[in-house]
Amino acid sequence: MSAFEAGAEAYHRKDFETAAKEWQAAADGGDTESLYHLGLLHANGLGTEKSYEKAMEYFTPAAEADNADAEYSLGVMYQVGFGTDENPAEGAYWYQKAVEHGHAQAQCNLAGMYETGEGVTQDYVKAVDLYQKSAGQGFSVAIFNLGVMCENGVGMDADEAQAVHLYKAAADAGLGAAQYNLGVMTAEGRGVDQDEDAARALFETAAENGHKLAAQNLARLNSSNDGGVGKLETQKSPESGGIVNGSEGA
Repeated sequence: MSAFEAGAEAYHRKDFETAAKEWQAAADGGDTESLYHLGLLHANGLGTEKSYEKAMEYFTPAAEADNADAEYSLGVMYQVGFGTDENPAEGAYWYQKAVEHGHAQAQCNLAGMYETGEGVTQDYVKAVDLYQKSAGQGFSVAIFNLGVMCENGVGMDADEAQAVHLYKAAADAGLGAAQYNLGVMTAEGRGVDQDEDAARALFETAAENGHKLAAQNLARLNSSNDGGVGKLETQKSPESGGIVNGSEGA
C-alpha cells in the first residue's frame, strides 16, 4: 500500500492525524495528490491546526503541477481571500485552469464570476455555457444557477417551464435554494400548475435546509386566510460551488 493510499484509508476511518502523516510522506516523495489533500486538512483543521495560510502552501505547488482539485481550491482561496489577499482575478485564473480539466465546481464558480462580472468582464453567454457544462456533469448548484438565468431571461430566452424543470432537478438533489425557488414557482403557478400544498412542502424542506426566505414564505402561507400570499420573489443571486472540496474522493 502506498503512503497516499494509507493516508486515504486513515482519512476514511477519521484518523486525520495519521492521514496527515502518511500524506506528508507521500508529498515529500513528490505526490501532488497528497499535497492537495494536505491542503484540505489544513483548510478544515482536520488532524492539524486550521490554517488557510498553510493550506495555500500545499494547494499552490499541487495546482502548479496541474492538479485540477488544487487549481479549483486555489481559485476559491483567492476569490474569497482565505489565506491570502482577496484577488478575484487571480481566482478566475485558477478556476479557468481547473475548467480546462473539466472540473464541474470550477465551471460553476467561474460561470458565477462571468454572470456577476467579479474578477472578469461580465459575459452572460460565457456564464450560461459554463453553467451548462457543469450542469451536464450533474452539479446541482450549476443546475440551479442555470434555472435562475432561464427564469429571468439572462443570457438566454426566458422560459419558466424550463426553469421549473431545472429547479426540480436541483431540488431533488437536496439544494435548499432550488427547493425555495421551486416553491415560489409552484405557489404562483409559474411554469407549473399552482399548488399551495406542494409549495408549502417545498418551503418546509428548504427551511429545514437553512433557507431563511423559505421559512418566511412558509409562515405567510400558514397565516393566509384566503389562500393568497401576495407576490413572492425567487432567489436571483447565484449560489457558490463551494468553499473548498472535501476529501470524499481520497
